[in-house]
Amino acid sequence: MDWSKSKIILIIALVITNLILLFYVLGNYFALKDKTNSDEFVKETVSLLKQSGIEVDTKIPRKKIKLPTMLVEFENYDKENLNKRFFDRNGKIEDPNSEFTRINFNKESLSIINTRRLIYENSINITEKKDIDFNQAQNLVEMFLIDRGFDTNNMKCDYYQKSGDTVYINYSKLYNGLVIERSYCNFIIKNGVIVSMDRLWIRVLDKSKNDLLIDSAPKALLKLLDMSEDFYGKKIKKIEECFYFDPEEQGYVDDITKVMQGRAIPAWKIQFDNGTNIVVDSF
Repeated sequence: MDWSKSKIILIIALVITNLILLFYVLGNYFALKDKTNSDEFVKETVSLLKQSGIEVDTKIPRKKIKLPTMLVEFENYDKENLNKRFFDRNGKIEDPNSEFTRINFNKESLSIINTRRLIYENSINITEKKDIDFNQAQNLVEMFLIDRGFDTNNMKCDYYQKSGDTVYINYSKLYNGLVIERSYCNFIIKNGVIVSMDRLWIRVLDKSKNDLLIDSAPKALLKLLDMSEDFYGKKIKKIEECFYFDPEEQGYVDDITKVMQGRAIPAWKIQFDNGTNIVVDSF
């Protein structure tokens, strides 16, 4: 037997086998490649949105997103404890029904809805004009929360607007750097005084061991075409992955504040230039 010829034949056979495997792998790659992340698809998506009166003024993410689901719960509040934290126990507590409590103290009031949602209002007569910037507004909010015993970690400011002597500043809850929707803590500040807070906050209890792959961001944007009338004339300023827990919008209950806990799923958050946003999931 001519071993040198056999060796050459064996090498050629291995090369051919490797080429076949390479073509097979490449074929599978292109067959499974998500075409909704292609330049052509993204360009067409932006064009269709523009035709529907929706402008995209931000970079559209192209990466594939895999995230876990999470078991979450809303923060639950006790009226006596809140009276102590806000009014040093001097507030007058009123319970018109089992789902609503109101605490009044001078010009301030705190409404508690289903022990979960807090609405603080201050109707003090402000005579002194005071102009504050973004950093001052954030510091004011942080001190307000700390003084009343709230944790200020894992908060993200996702909207800020100044109109005359009034500042609107909204926060979302963060988990591992991602926003959890619909958890919020929104403030209105006039002349350097917080006159309103609306808070519905989420805690993370656990997360799943397996991750879920969600639709691409361009594919999520296409779903806006079915709702174009709601967003006509608006401009998209940000698109980011998030976690999503809203039993009311997801059809589980008729009032989000009646739910104590549930599962947050991965999704895309699309934010507009006026501060409103929509969450688009794949499930």
